[in-house]
Amino acid sequence: MTPRPKVYHIIGSGRRHVAAASELVTRGTRVAVELDPDIVHSKGIFVEIDPSKLRKLDEEGLLFGYPERVDRRQPAPRRRHYQAEPARTPGRRATDLNRRA
Repeated sequence: MTPRPKVYHIIGSGRRHVAAASELVTRGTRVAVELDPDIVHSKGIFVEIDPSKLRKLDEEGLLFGYPERVDRRQPAPRRRHYQAEPARTPGRRATDLNRRA
């Protein structure tokens, strides 16, 4: 049995970023990593990555580095960006003050 290539990358674990080693999986032209089950608490989770960003870390081609965060989940934002509401039309009291007689 040949050893499967490993990819060292960054993954979110709670509110922290953690370095992890995941297995590299290729199917045709698509490249993905199988996330470490100890970190994501589930087996068989694959995330597709950009193959042009993979960097070789050894001569045999079994260790790679990926410079970006790899994760399937989107964390909840710390701040929510609210948009301003449209300007209100003048109410009854505002129109009562503007008498044109």
